[in-house]
Amino acid sequence: MSPEIAFDLDARIEPGAYRGLRAAVGWSEPVVGDAELAAALARTWNVVAREGRRVVGIGRLLDDGALYATICDMIVLPSHQRQGIGRGILEYLVERSATRTIVSLVATAAGRPLYEAAGFRLESRGSVGMLIRPA
Repeated sequence: MSPEIAFDLDARIEPGAYRGLRAAVGWSEPVVGDAELAAALARTWNVVAREGRRVVGIGRLLDDGALYATICDMIVLPSHQRQGIGRGILEYLVERSATRTIVSLVATAAGRPLYEAAGFRLESRGSVGMLIRPA
């Protein structure tokens, strides 16, 4: 990993930076305004990877504080992928949620090897992760 990369823990993520990262990896545009998006981003514990002042990666943790946590929005700019940034972000998120009963996430095909290397599995004790996309 580049020595210029710094990780900010419990960081604030600006809606513009978030939208830019999503666009850079081909994810859909959030269908909420900046005020709603800022409120949603403020409700998670965030890790932001920066190269100087530039945001090059993020990861978010939605955590109930006792039982369950969900890792979401693991994004690293394509130009900075495969340099250990995603692994670094994931390590902070997993460490933060280490005492939870279940830590879940939804993986993209590209991210799946990273998550499997960190111990995530498709099935855990007979449970199967499921989701619905109402919008």
